Amino acid sequence: MKLTNRILYFVLLNFSFIFSQVLDVNVTMEFGRLSDDEKKELDGFAEKVEQYFNNYDWVDDEYETDISCNVRILIETVQKKTFEKIYKAQFLISSESGENFYDKMWEFPYEPSFPLDHTKGMFDPLTHFLDFYAYMVLAGELDTYDLLQGSALYNRALDIASQGLISQYPRGWKQRNDELLMITHIRTRPLREVKPDFFEALYLADEGDTKGAEKYAMHVYEGIKKVYKAQPNNKYLRVFFEAHYKEIAMLFEGKFDILEELTEIDSKHRATYRQYLPNN
Repeated sequence: MKLTNRILYFVLLNFSFIFSQVLDVNVTMEFGRLSDDEKKELDGFAEKVEQYFNNYDWVDDEYETDISCNVRILIETVQKKTFEKIYKAQFLISSESGENFYDKMWEFPYEPSFPLDHTKGMFDPLTHFLDFYAYMVLAGELDTYDLLQGSALYNRALDIASQGLISQYPRGWKQRNDELLMITHIRTRPLREVKPDFFEALYLADEGDTKGAEKYAMHVYEGIKKVYKAQPNNKYLRVFFEAHYKEIAMLFEGKFDILEELTEIDSKHRATYRQYLPNN
């Protein structure tokens, strides 16, 4: 896909174009069953996380496009351990283009008087965790620009996961490492390879170029079939469907054979595909 088209497509979607950071994150907090005193210790934490994400140049980006994301943090428990307090939390990050990650196993120490700092020394289970998901989201976004463009950032995320596995806070890092390896696995590659074509098809459809959109949509369809044939329960394929099934159905409106096959590949959204069958 042409990068200029990709940029223009999101301009049309959002009706705005912000020239600042690479990430534009909004953070909300939930506290579960924490006491009032425990909640007070976390005053300002959401704002610190927002600033950590937003006030940093994560990648070189000549177009200076912001990736808008929502983050939800649920603090489940806090426990005193020697000289620090250990928080256990759930974390959800989602971007507008469908990069969504849900993590139920985040464990980190936190002291309100300490800033969240991008200067790295030893492994930090708080900031390195945020780094990991920043790179995961940005890698997925860059994959939509051009062929496997996000690979370098997936490698940065892999380095962080490797550090986490051997750190004093290994909880959850095996699962994060496994999910990353699944996304970058050769079985998943056909879907990564057609992500630029998917957004090009959406752009062309929005421009009224039906034949052009169909051409790129067929590339996407072939990529989906390759991943499904190799691994029917591929998690990354399921995440892609969850984020884009309505757009996929729209791209193949009236294509009986393709829509019928999609009802089998993505049975969860069968009703939506059938709405776009001929004469429906």
